[in-house]
Amino acid sequence: MDKPLDRAYFEKRKNPKYDDKDKVTECCGQSRYQNSMMKGNKEDWKLIEDYIERRLHDYSNTISITPIFCNECKRFKEYVSEIDLEKTW
Repeated sequence: MDKPLDRAYFEKRKNPKYDDKDKVTECCGQSRYQNSMMKGNKEDWKLIEDYIERRLHDYSNTISITPIFCNECKRFKEYVSEIDLEKTW
């Protein structure tokens, strides 16, 4: 049976001791191959600010949006929004 060639295949070729669990961070479970936004990176912070500003402008029921980062590796994880329930439906 033909087997697909994925990242793990090439990683094992480079490093025979490679383990699939090495493809994600231990602290927050994000892919090490993903080009993530990082806390403290000025360009990434500008992208985050622009995103939040657009969402606050587009959705009047959004009070605030908080970007959440991993405390250990500083990778961006998610946005958490505070919504004004009085303005929804």
